[in-house]
This record gives sequence, structure tokens and C-alpha cells, in this order.
Amino acid sequence: MRFIDSHCHLHDSRIIADLPGIEDRARTAGVDFMVTCATMENNFELTARISKDFHSIIPCFGIHPWFVETASENWQTDLENYLVKYNAGIGETGIDFVDKTCNRDLQVLVFKEHLALARELNRPINIHVRKAWDTFIHILKTFGRLDSGGLIHSYSGSADMIPLFEKYGLYISFSGSVTNPGAKKVVNALKQVSQNRVVLETDTPDIYPHLPEGRKKRLNEPENLPAICRIAADRIKMDAEQFSRNTYQNSLRLFKKILPKGNT
Repeated sequence: MRFIDSHCHLHDSRIIADLPGIEDRARTAGVDFMVTCATMENNFELTARISKDFHSIIPCFGIHPWFVETASENWQTDLENYLVKYNAGIGETGIDFVDKTCNRDLQVLVFKEHLALARELNRPINIHVRKAWDTFIHILKTFGRLDSGGLIHSYSGSADMIPLFEKYGLYISFSGSVTNPGAKKVVNALKQVSQNRVVLETDTPDIYPHLPEGRKKRLNEPENLPAICRIAADRIKMDAEQFSRNTYQNSLRLFKKILPKGNT
């Protein structure tokens, strides 16, 4: 089985010192590429550097909704410069209303700017949405279909919204949360996703999966993607080999504009 980790954070200070080991273990596990997402301007350059150092690391640049208030006055220009220089994807970006004190208007404004760049540059976009689904749907309906493609990472929404998101050109990404024995909502969502729209991620170094081997919880990494795949396939009563082929081909299609030539 072959895999693409569609969303992770390999620049994270908790794991970056072990990046050669992480990359080696991922390759051994059949993970061909890891799409690593910056979260603020301060880690754009680090994300760019590790993508140059490792062929398997594919960069995305964006302002995470948690960090919109850290953005400089020239963040749009800064972001576009990195996107053009590295032929990268966009993200992590989105809206997150879990914290009731967050600046929701600023989150929406910054997210819309990312969407506009995705359309202008024809790049895939990595989207974060939590407790903001009505606002997100309103933005999608106003903005229109994402012809450049995109994903909703670590999907936590309801199953009944998925046909609408697929209509707007989005893929639905599932993380280690799908392995939680009590994750009925996530599993119901996974059952609803079209098999040509589902992709997998680890969200490394977070969301360590519930593994049958009983390993102690620690920092997550892309080598766990095959285990997530097998458990997810079992949850929907599907052959794991076929499920992995579907998610791999979907990721190739989604990220074809930013993967190294000859891999799509």
C-alpha cells in the first residue's frame, strides 16, 4: 500500500530534530509524500527549508485561524511570494470559533484572502473548520466552486453536509480521530464521503491514533498512516487495500499541481 499524508506539521518544534528519522520511517511505511502546512509567517521559511531538504515533503503556506492576529501588515504579499517561489499549496487556513473570544471577523477576512489566492494561483488549499460550519458554508456559497481543489482537514462536521462540500470541489480528510472507538460522528461522516473524495492525514505531531497494538500515546508521525487507513477501512467494512488505493489516487489528483513532476 502507498500513502500520501495530506496534512501534517513537520516544522513543529517538538519533532523537527528527528525529521530524518521521521522521513525514513514514513518511507518504510509506504508514505510517498507528506504535505506539511505552515501556520503563520514565522514558520514560512522553516517550512520552505525542510521541503527543500526532503523530496517527500510538500509545503503549504498559510495563516492558521488561531494565529490571524500575528499576521503582519504585508502578510498577503509575504504569502504570495512564498507560494510563487515554491509552487506550494495554501494553508493551513480556515475558521475556528471554538474560542468565543476569537476575532471572528478577522478570521473570515484572512480566510477569504486565502481562497482568492487559491483561485488566482490555481493551487490546492488545506482548510481548518471547527464550530463554524454555518459561516463556512456561507463563504463557500458566496465564493463558488474551488476548481483548484482543496480539503477540509481532520473532518469533524456532520455527514449530511458532505455532499455540499463535494459539490464545491472539496475533498474530505480523516485523521487519527477516526480510530477512536467512540468516534461515531466521524465514522458516519466517513461512510458518507464519495470514494473519489476521501483522503487521509495524520495531523502530525497531534491526534495520535488509537492503535490495537496498545502503544503508549506519544507524538504522532506519518508512519502511522497505514494503521489509520486499516482501521478506517474496517469501520466502513471496506477492503483496506482498495481503500488505500482510493485515498492515494485522490491525493495525487488533489495535489497534482504541487507534487514533483513525474509523480501524478
